Amino acid sequence: MADSGAWPIETHILHRRDVDRSYQVWVALPMGYRPDASNPYPLVVCCDAPWTFGTAVDTTRILSMSRETPRCVVAGIAHDTADMREMLDLRAVDYTVTPAEAPPMTGIRAPAAETGQAEPFRQWLAGDVMPHLYDRYHVGEPTYVGHSFTALFGLHVLFNAPDMFARYLLASPSVWWDYEVMFRLEEEHAAAGGDPAVKVFMSMGENETDEYSPQAKFHDQFSARGYRNIDLTWHVFPDENHNTVVGPAVSRGLRVLYAD
Repeated sequence: MADSGAWPIETHILHRRDVDRSYQVWVALPMGYRPDASNPYPLVVCCDAPWTFGTAVDTTRILSMSRETPRCVVAGIAHDTADMREMLDLRAVDYTVTPAEAPPMTGIRAPAAETGQAEPFRQWLAGDVMPHLYDRYHVGEPTYVGHSFTALFGLHVLFNAPDMFARYLLASPSVWWDYEVMFRLEEEHAAAGGDPAVKVFMSMGENETDEYSPQAKFHDQFSARGYRNIDLTWHVFPDENHNTVVGPAVSRGLRVLYAD
């Protein structure tokens, strides 16, 4: 564990037995964190920690100063590797919802048969990571933050185990995966009568306009269902692309999700 004093960030290594793979879990505590506080701290969980954790930490810290969000404990899950190539492939393995070959432009080289492991990863997250966090920190209601593949994973959780999180921040979800299979999965979810009581903030950048950016079309399908218990907010960020949208999405999304 590393402790940075007034702004502590701690690192845990958790091993996942089903795939014999280790992950790092980074935990940032708010200023003045007290394990004996009268109320638990809201928990913000970020997959893709190398790309989303720092943004979420900085955003919650500054927004809590103006009381636009509560003081939060932020946890980030990262693959335990410094190899960017391996990291890109493992993202495609853990966060995609069906086995499929990734288009060459993504740079992903993971074999199609190894992808589509979102549900085993979700089970590990629910069965190992979340209990680990609740055992060691004074945390309460969780919020999920995802971007791109991890926002796609967030949709998988929303449709299969919605009670895992009270709030979902889904920035530019990769709903293009496997010939837009998530559109069909949303239809199946609706047909099964799924209508969880959660808040969802979904967004994309205005400059996401290629064939890998059908997020607006997915939102339109999702919104048209008229889910009574899903409080859905949609936002398109001007002048932002798939990468630059992360900061604005996390900032606006957390403010929307934590608004009374």
